[in-house]
Amino acid sequence: MITATSILTVSGLIILLTTLVYCVAMIRRHWDVLIKDRSFLITEISIEIVLLLFLLVAYYQVYKLWPGNLWVGLALFSASVLAFYEAFMAFTKARRIKERAMELLETLICVMEAGDPNLDGHSLHVHNLVSVFYDYLPPIYQQKLNYENLRYASLFLDMGKLGIPRSILTKSGKLTKDEMELMRRHPEICVNILGPVGSFSMISDWILYHHERVDGKGYHGLKGDEIPLASRVIAIADTYSALTMDRTYKASLPYDEAIIELRQTAGTQLDAELVGYFCEIPKHRIEECLISVRQITARYQDEHFGE
Repeated sequence: MITATSILTVSGLIILLTTLVYCVAMIRRHWDVLIKDRSFLITEISIEIVLLLFLLVAYYQVYKLWPGNLWVGLALFSASVLAFYEAFMAFTKARRIKERAMELLETLICVMEAGDPNLDGHSLHVHNLVSVFYDYLPPIYQQKLNYENLRYASLFLDMGKLGIPRSILTKSGKLTKDEMELMRRHPEICVNILGPVGSFSMISDWILYHHERVDGKGYHGLKGDEIPLASRVIAIADTYSALTMDRTYKASLPYDEAIIELRQTAGTQLDAELVGYFCEIPKHRIEECLISVRQITARYQDEHFGE
């Protein structure tokens, strides 16, 4: 016979198990370069997991002792609801911290690039493209990539150009051999800049190798699958952005011509399979990425950064 006690007990058990699965899924999703060094959040989430496991054991033991007691069933159900609420609030706190941090980072990158005709909004454009690109990757690739880390790496990919003389960055003509060698060091410079922040080791290789070519003719000579998946993803977004944004040495290309260019480099410069996925993204989703960049960078144009 189904009683109120059994309904409460079974419901509470389902909530507990759901909470445990939720915690594991959220830890996987949110364990990125920002959360890794947030000791108070790590402690809070660890305690939550331990309490959940303890509660599962206690749940079983208490139910064995008082299987038909309504008050026990109500207490167990209430404890399960409280556990889920605590887990939800912990991850909500983590998400809010990351949202504020991302907004701050986006602002700093925009200010850093403002006034440079070859960078103005480029990193944010790549960042937006990568965020959209992730949604169109096969599930097997999504599982291999941490979404948040991918977004951070795409935002910081050109930070190393802070170490490149402005005369080289804004040069309208062809770079000399020495200038090109210095320009090619910008991923390494970026990694060195971020090096003191220990948690950024999670994405340092992604940034370092984002200019590799699948044919092995890139900056470090890696080829094919030797190049991190995230780097290959970022490389496609970076290339598309470079094609469609104005530069002092070339005009921008419209969407259709840029897609043709991407397809032509597939298998030599870029990963052919990933290029195929990128080209399947609806045109309006891609173009929205640049529109939002223009809206953000417009805030800083009147400040005359870089002059």
